[in-house]
Amino acid sequence: MPTLRENLGRAVRRLRADAGFSQERFADACALHRTYIGAVERGETNISLDNIERIARTLGLTVSRLFTEAEAER
Repeated sequence: MPTLRENLGRAVRRLRADAGFSQERFADACALHRTYIGAVERGETNISLDNIERIARTLGLTVSRLFTEAEAER
């Protein structure tokens, strides 16, 4: 069974692509490094709440909505 971290990564990747962002452009908009966003999307890193908030805001979502999207990935 996938972890929440993996589901969150899949949701971020899907939402980023749906919003028309390349990984590099999305990372710039979040003020994060592209390799970090890649690790988040692959579920390889334990992301901080601050960075979850940055990602959600860049996607135009609340943090709770981002988590709802991650839960839907299950």
